[in-house]
Amino acid sequence: MIKQIPIIVALVLFTVTAASQTILNPNYGLRSPRSAELVRVNFNEGSTEVQISITSEIDNAWFCIDRNTYIVRPDGTRLRLTGLKGLPYCPATHRFSKPGEKVTVTMTFPHTGVMSWFSIIEECGEGCLSFRGVVTDSDLNRKLDEAYALVDKGEEAAAYSIFEQLLTESDSLNIGIEGSIYTALILIDHRLGRQDNARAWYERMISSGAPDLGLYLETLRGEGISYR
Repeated sequence: MIKQIPIIVALVLFTVTAASQTILNPNYGLRSPRSAELVRVNFNEGSTEVQISITSEIDNAWFCIDRNTYIVRPDGTRLRLTGLKGLPYCPATHRFSKPGEKVTVTMTFPHTGVMSWFSIIEECGEGCLSFRGVVTDSDLNRKLDEAYALVDKGEEAAAYSIFEQLLTESDSLNIGIEGSIYTALILIDHRLGRQDNARAWYERMISSGAPDLGLYLETLRGEGISYR
């Protein structure tokens, strides 16, 4: 019996680990407002917590969180916000003292288990909070971090290769950020004058069934890109 105790303890620890996971600074496809950032995601045994930061960009800025804020699973299931720290529920507001002030907000949702990806969507009148296609896979986050860093350094050819590889793998990865990867490839080709390539990615994107496809097409139209 004594020899079995470490095995039982190990099984308990494995179960807890499998049910819990923390992701720091995950990538995502689209966000609103632009000053919002994802800080941490905790998949706990009894709840899912999402920590974000919001920075004031203008004078006399204010913010609040509507109670109609949801975490959306890959299958479209929506779970409503159950707890909030750092900002008040609307209609009460937090008034920023000056541009550049940052608040950190923790939102608690019912237990979801570890998801392959998810979105956060606030339903409100205007200026609503959203993060779409949040990446939870550590290896995918690492590859995306590398690709975006290469873009920032002007090494677009290397970044392009990573984005292209990720799209090749996307069917097996089950990612909600697929539309963002298509957008990155289209933007790179467009900037480099490779319009035939950009058009091919655009057409493939339209037929891909990527989550939030319409929003990504709207983003491209905002950049003056449309091939239909």
